[in-house]
Amino acid sequence: MILFLLVLFPLIYTIDQLFTAFYMNQQQEQIEQFADKYSVTISDVEDVNSYHMFDMLSELINADLFVFNKEGEILKSTVGLEFEAGNEVMKELYNPIFQNQSVGMEYTEPETADNLFYLAGKPIIVDGEVNGGLVVVSNMDKVNTSIDQVRIWLFISVIGALFIAIGFTFFISRKLSSPLLKMEKATREIAKGKLQTDLPILTKDEVGSLAGAITDLGKELEQYRTSRSEFFANISHELRTPISYIKGYSEVLRKGMVQSEMERNQYLMIIEDESTRLAALINDLFELAKMEEGKLDLHPEWIEMDDILTSAIKKVSLKATEKKIAILLQPSHDHPMIYVDAIRLEQIMINLIENAIRYSEPETNVDVYIQVHRNRLKVFIKDQGMGIPKEDIPFIFERFYRVEKSRSRASGGTGLGLAIVKNLVELLGGEIELNSASGEGTLFTLSFSIDQKVRADK
Repeated sequence: MILFLLVLFPLIYTIDQLFTAFYMNQQQEQIEQFADKYSVTISDVEDVNSYHMFDMLSELINADLFVFNKEGEILKSTVGLEFEAGNEVMKELYNPIFQNQSVGMEYTEPETADNLFYLAGKPIIVDGEVNGGLVVVSNMDKVNTSIDQVRIWLFISVIGALFIAIGFTFFISRKLSSPLLKMEKATREIAKGKLQTDLPILTKDEVGSLAGAITDLGKELEQYRTSRSEFFANISHELRTPISYIKGYSEVLRKGMVQSEMERNQYLMIIEDESTRLAALINDLFELAKMEEGKLDLHPEWIEMDDILTSAIKKVSLKATEKKIAILLQPSHDHPMIYVDAIRLEQIMINLIENAIRYSEPETNVDVYIQVHRNRLKVFIKDQGMGIPKEDIPFIFERFYRVEKSRSRASGGTGLGLAIVKNLVELLGGEIELNSASGEGTLFTLSFSIDQKVRADK
């Protein structure tokens, strides 16, 4: 509204000045034109007959006239005041006219100082000499009345514009504030833990975008709360199982409730396996926590992907041999170099190849091969296992997510391997994709950028 007023009032003032100047100038021009034309018709100032139709012309032009001679005496006049016949004309009119100049001036009645007149004087030329002067006197009150009427309409227009602006502002503010108030209420509900918010997106502007963002925030927080609850439930279950085994068999050994040395060694082996499993779970959780907080130290260096894959396959070969699974590596002929942390990259490859072995059927193959396309290096790890249902693929990288919970737990995994892989890949600046279908095996695709200059030097 302040901005509107700052624009409106200077505009109204300018319009008022334009109308005032227009009316005044128009009136003055008409009077001066009439004085110029009528002064030519007077042939002799002293001859009374020269002022034919004097009074009629005064009524016709709605103005008064008077004529004065060389001595400055007013001879004929339709004006009252000090311009009556027999009076002496003022010097402000006499001097310029007898210098053969036209004159125009404003005049205020001395007695009241209220009425404003405009005087237009012209010299009367007889035989090439100034013989007197003609002055047309116009009362400017009517012009001022017209100007006042224009100002009244301008004032009414201003008031109307203000009311329209106030109504428009009120309408717009309500229209803008209504969804914002709903968003405020929704965010307060979210802050109180009521995350099921679904704000209607009525527009496609910033307000609609904000409503969509708040709705998405509520869904994300709801998903986060659900995931957190599931995480705590899963971690509690995963920790409870090995701890229960360790506690139970330790108590059996402490109380001497064993019948042979073989049974004792069997219990000790179970305690050792569960301790190893517990340590692996805690280590994986610790690794995930460091990655999510950005506190994982990386030591990048230039390495060949072939070397990393060869080393990783050697380390998992024992598990593959136990299941009679062949790991087939097809190295790249380009020997591409990438700048990453070698230890973390090898950890990624070991986790993915072990995952392929774990879920593959015995006497099948795990194919590992490399492709280079432009400035991207891609590593493919494909197994011939049971595959992953389409509905489970979006969640496969979540912590503790299992497609078949009983089978996954029996396989010995912690449920954190793929979550660690995804976080590590992103920390190394790479990308990971998954393609799978039930009964058709699984294909993991890793993609990293490579340095073309290093490849050429190599």
